[in-house]
Amino acid sequence: MSYIALLNSGMILFLMLSKLQDYGFSVHITRWFIPIFVISMIAMIFIGYVDYRLGFHKEEARVSSSRNPYFEEIVERLDRVEKEIKRIKK
Repeated sequence: MSYIALLNSGMILFLMLSKLQDYGFSVHITRWFIPIFVISMIAMIFIGYVDYRLGFHKEEARVSSSRNPYFEEIVERLDRVEKEIKRIKK
């Protein structure tokens, strides 16, 4: 999926540059497409790295998995098992 996302962002960049030409800006798509695409990919990688290092990815995954009804059922069952184990140990 990441390759598809890169391809999609490249197409969006191409469309943006072509629209700038429609509005009268002198943009040579053949000359500027590759450098802008590479710079935008580096920026996306950097933002992804910072996102991962700050833990936003883990928090987002935790929140989205907590909304999963199957995951909620598993957590409830584990809580019951832990209570039963504590009761048996006493």
